[in-house]
Amino acid sequence: MKSGRKSHSVAKAFELINVIAEQGPEGVGLQELAARAGVVVSTAHRYVTSLIELGIVERDTTGTGTYRLGIGLVTLAGRYLEEDVLRKAAHPYLIKLAEISGETAHLGVPLGGRLVYIDKVESAKSVRLVSHIGSQAPMHCTSMGKAMLSLASPDEQRKFVAGPLERHTPKTLVGADLLAELELVRSQGFALDDEANEEGVRCIGVPLVNKAGIAVGAISISAPANRFSVEDCRRLAPSAIEYAAEISGRIGYAGSPFTVPAG
Repeated sequence: MKSGRKSHSVAKAFELINVIAEQGPEGVGLQELAARAGVVVSTAHRYVTSLIELGIVERDTTGTGTYRLGIGLVTLAGRYLEEDVLRKAAHPYLIKLAEISGETAHLGVPLGGRLVYIDKVESAKSVRLVSHIGSQAPMHCTSMGKAMLSLASPDEQRKFVAGPLERHTPKTLVGADLLAELELVRSQGFALDDEANEEGVRCIGVPLVNKAGIAVGAISISAPANRFSVEDCRRLAPSAIEYAAEISGRIGYAGSPFTVPAG
């Protein structure tokens, strides 16, 4: 049953994309595209122009003028597949982290300069943190965010730190202090969020890298600070690093997760 809330424009755009996809690499001409989608040529042209600007569709400029799927759609699909592979590789280790710590384990990935939670295993304790898969958090004051930033090149780190960064608590580090912390994180292999993002919450995070040595995610253990000390974080760090190395190996990385080319 239709909800009645579906956007006509969005539905029509996907209909055009489906028509183009059905034609394969040869593509489809504008008139045929319009006919198959049940719209006038001018409407089809307006839609495909927007889709071309977004990289979802591309036009053959060698003479045929046909339309076919663009690299933007492939990129989006690749991002989804990469995250799906990462979730499958990491989930058994999130269970292990939750078991050895008694606390909540998370998996996060970077998206547009922020951290997105894509998987979690809850603590068995009655009092635990409230977090949601799909929610976002800052990179600069979370353990997973800092773990991933630590593997960026020095130029990328300086560019990130130069941007506007909000102090979420009195313990949030920015500027030169944040750069110094990222250097420490890189050398020790793990990051701490010692109530830097949210008062009363402490976390340890370790980066995950793909076969190119690029940080594509991170795992963490998070808990209320009154029962999860900095010493607890450091005690769990070797296991978290070991699990991160194994996850990274499962997604194709063959070396140490913390040895990447400096830019």
